[in-house]
Amino acid sequence: MQPISKAAKPVLYHALAWLGFFGYEQATLFFTGGAEYNAWLIVATYLLNAALFYANSNWLLPWFYKQSGHWIWRYLPAVVVLLTAYGVVRCELYLHLAPALGAPAPGLTYSYRGYWLLAVYRGTFFQFASMGYWFARNAIRVEQQKRAQEQQLRVAERSLMEANLAFLKSQISPHFLFNTLNFLYAQVYPHSENAAKGILLLSETMRYALSEDHQGKVMLDQEVKHLHNYIAINQLRFNNQLQIDFEVSGNIHFLMILPLVLITFVENCFKHGDLSDPADPLTIRLAVVQSELTFMVRNKKRDGPKEKSMGIGLVNTQRRLELMYEGRFHLTISDEPAYYVCTLTITL
Repeated sequence: MQPISKAAKPVLYHALAWLGFFGYEQATLFFTGGAEYNAWLIVATYLLNAALFYANSNWLLPWFYKQSGHWIWRYLPAVVVLLTAYGVVRCELYLHLAPALGAPAPGLTYSYRGYWLLAVYRGTFFQFASMGYWFARNAIRVEQQKRAQEQQLRVAERSLMEANLAFLKSQISPHFLFNTLNFLYAQVYPHSENAAKGILLLSETMRYALSEDHQGKVMLDQEVKHLHNYIAINQLRFNNQLQIDFEVSGNIHFLMILPLVLITFVENCFKHGDLSDPADPLTIRLAVVQSELTFMVRNKKRDGPKEKSMGIGLVNTQRRLELMYEGRFHLTISDEPAYYVCTLTITL
């Protein structure tokens, strides 16, 4: 016997489920002395029920769920329209089409109102059943995606460790380093507040890059703070002469992101950009809408020598993004003659 294909299995399972439900209802009617149905009328009725079930679970719910905002309030009117259409078709089937074809339906003494109430009752039953089916299927899909992301996370962890291995080996003692920086801060502060501030920012930046647990993801607000610290250090280096326009919009709290990703694009701007022109500042925009992050950097290109970067590089960052956010990120790089623009969109 030839094995059933993967695509055919769901169809078979659904068919068996409907046959089981049909057998249960018809057996109940038979043993309780319910009215008899014509065979074709039974088939038509259950096809109508199935149409309502799948129209809601495979079309209405997925379509409205993808919409932003309070999708449930736009979904409810569509449900009313769907149930109304179901009720009209069912009433016409029982009241007009069945008698015309010589297939008397049960309860011919029912009024149109009686048939309509029966149609609403049955339609509501299949409506709620399809909602339960969709939510259960969606929960299973989310769980499967979560497991896949966990697997990607483990791969990304190994990639991050390998990317920073050479740098981490150069550390004699992080605790010694931070203690020394704290000592220098205390010694320098009475003589130069700016120099002390620079030491403090350097300590925070290095602590984030070296000592924090970057085995998985980090809070987005901490990553943004790391960007601010990096920019502040460079402003101190150049006596606050750098022209930088950095704006953050949306709620960046309670979201997590792969660490040390955004800093790569900002560092690249310092490496290649001309940040001295007030008319063309380095532009950084970070926006969060629900769980989608958009990060854009734009800088005027510099002529002459460029800063040496100690980051993990754009190529490695793209590889990490592919491992962690496969199918959930989009990176666009525009390398124009005078400007460099990079836009990254991630569904967190």
